[in-house]
Amino acid sequence: MWKQQVSAGLVVGVTVTLLLMVVIFAVGLTSMSAIQTRLKSIAENHNVKTELVTTMRYAARERMLSLYRMLLLDDPFERDEEFMLFNSFALEFITARNKLQSMPLSKKEQQALMDQGKLTVIAVQAQERVIDFAYNDEMQKAKKLLYDKTMAAQEKVFGKLNELMQIQRVETNKAVEQSTLEYHRARNLMYIFGVAALIIGVIVALVVIRRTANSEATLFRQKERVQVTLNSIGDGVITTDAHGMVDYVNQVASKLTGVSNEEAQGKSLFDVLSLVNDEGMPPATNPVLKAINEQRIVDNFEPMTLVRADGDHYAVELTAAPIQDYDQSIVGAVLVFRNMTAIRDMANQMAYQAAHDSLTGLINRDEFERRLSEAINVARNNQEEHVLCYMDLDQFKVVNDTCGHIAGDELLKQLTVLLHRKIRKSDTLARLGGDEFGILFLDCKLSKAKQIIEVLRKTISEFRFVWGDKSFEVGVSLGVVAISHETGGITDVMSAADSACFVAKDLGRNRIHIYQPDDKLLSERRGEMQWLPRIRQALEKDQFQLFYQKFIPVQTASKEYNIELLVRMISDSGEIIPPMAFLPAAERYDLMPAIDRWVVNSAFMQLNQYQRNNSGINYMWTINISGQSLGDEKFLDFVIEKRLEYQVEPSRICFEITETAAVANLTEATQLITALKEEGFQFALDDFGSGLSSFNYLKHLPVDYLKIDGSFVKDFMEDPIDYAMV
Repeated sequence: MWKQQVSAGLVVGVTVTLLLMVVIFAVGLTSMSAIQTRLKSIAENHNVKTELVTTMRYAARERMLSLYRMLLLDDPFERDEEFMLFNSFALEFITARNKLQSMPLSKKEQQALMDQGKLTVIAVQAQERVIDFAYNDEMQKAKKLLYDKTMAAQEKVFGKLNELMQIQRVETNKAVEQSTLEYHRARNLMYIFGVAALIIGVIVALVVIRRTANSEATLFRQKERVQVTLNSIGDGVITTDAHGMVDYVNQVASKLTGVSNEEAQGKSLFDVLSLVNDEGMPPATNPVLKAINEQRIVDNFEPMTLVRADGDHYAVELTAAPIQDYDQSIVGAVLVFRNMTAIRDMANQMAYQAAHDSLTGLINRDEFERRLSEAINVARNNQEEHVLCYMDLDQFKVVNDTCGHIAGDELLKQLTVLLHRKIRKSDTLARLGGDEFGILFLDCKLSKAKQIIEVLRKTISEFRFVWGDKSFEVGVSLGVVAISHETGGITDVMSAADSACFVAKDLGRNRIHIYQPDDKLLSERRGEMQWLPRIRQALEKDQFQLFYQKFIPVQTASKEYNIELLVRMISDSGEIIPPMAFLPAAERYDLMPAIDRWVVNSAFMQLNQYQRNNSGINYMWTINISGQSLGDEKFLDFVIEKRLEYQVEPSRICFEITETAAVANLTEATQLITALKEEGFQFALDDFGSGLSSFNYLKHLPVDYLKIDGSFVKDFMEDPIDYAMV
């Protein structure tokens, strides 16, 4: 009976031990897998959020640049192209913001995004006011508003985006710290329960040994079961006696250390387990002896590396616990260690990815701004001088549009290699955005930095990027800012460098511009824009009005008159706005086809009413159409549709186009004139004689009337040359 009780007790003890080991093993694997998945998710979310905020910064900046360039352009077609870019960057900004808003955000991130939205509304309103002033010929007001408010409002947007990125970094670090804490908790619990289970098994074996001398066979079987259990778990386990000499090494520990169980027995712990810290020094204390002496579980959170005799090494974490017999006497200790190489490598990789650009391997904007902030503090405290260089490639978009993003990526990689060769080892090169780079010259005078930067500019200018059968020249615009003890914060420095780069681009690209606090070049190039929303509003609210001007014969009386219809904009206050105030903007931003259609529809409607209410006097109605409508494939169908809708007589309508527009769109103009003349409409060619080949083009344009350019007409009664030409 007694033997049966002993046997039953042994079976129960071993079974409980096995179950605890299995449960601990399963829970440990599940917990570590969940933590690893969470860490990966945190990294992915952080990278996506950072990319979206970076895209918003880039789009906002490029939109501001596009706005600025529009104020400098005189050519309406170039303005039109720039406006398309202006709108495309707005769409890119909104798309990135919507994607960011759809992601899981913390309350701080949501608040920062909401604040950014409000600041963006203010900035956009300021931009619209600048456009209003510019196209109302109030250029000084436009420039002053752009300098005084618009750029400041936009800089606040940039500041809020920087704050959002900082919040993201803080939130990510908190999440990583929380995950790490959870990992340590799960690991400690697993070690504690594992040690507890092991202790239970050992105690059961000791009790059985003390109670019966005939239980050696049973004890041996129990020992085998414990060893099987220890060998089946994923952690290395080493047990020692009360003096710290190794009793047992499981298979995982044997594999990691390169020492078998037989070779390890009787040796001291550090003869079997060769450990060094990050400095390459052995640990200051023996965790096993500490656990025995202090009679408690000892966790070693210091990063340790296990070095094998063959040179292989593993990152490990250790936990030691004392082993007690039935009367609470310390009989030894158990050391459990886990291979943390994969997890530590992942943590290092996450830290690297968080600070580096995945394409070029350069540090990213976050890390660059962190180093820049440190440099500014050093300059303030130690009276040192540094230099910041902001670089923007001039022809990168051409490569992307021509050969695709793969070619653009390859170009960035090759330029990264070139730039690295030309800067000092102490300098920091970073990729700040799509085609933007930054260089921080530490402990460097401005004069020295200028020499290096000029070498960089020349190197990139002389570089030829070859992709397939195409070769591209790539230039770079560089903005330079000196950093001293008087320098402001990081936002001020980055904004100044960005502004200087902006001026470098505006002055013709492929050049260096050094920022000065009273930079007049930058001040002179902030101005001009704002008619775009007013024109759109006028189209939506029908705030245009047709005026007319008669063509009066100077010699003969006639009952047939020609009248030219002229379009004017009506302001909200009822003021009549002349065409030269808003038409250049309309031409610039591709709004002339919409205005032309409004004029045609209104003219045909009024002509329909006139035909029903008047007789006796016949008028030829002359309607001006723009060069943009000449290239509009649907304009012809629109005119025919409106003629049928209002039942107007085509012979009463004469469309007028300028010689310049006709020459610029000769093929389209000829086709449109021919098609409308077949419908019965007439055509007039305005500003005739202003071109260089007027008579040559006149042979190909089947027009009915010529309006001779005013430069020949106004003095032809006094100037015999003008008279002869007329």
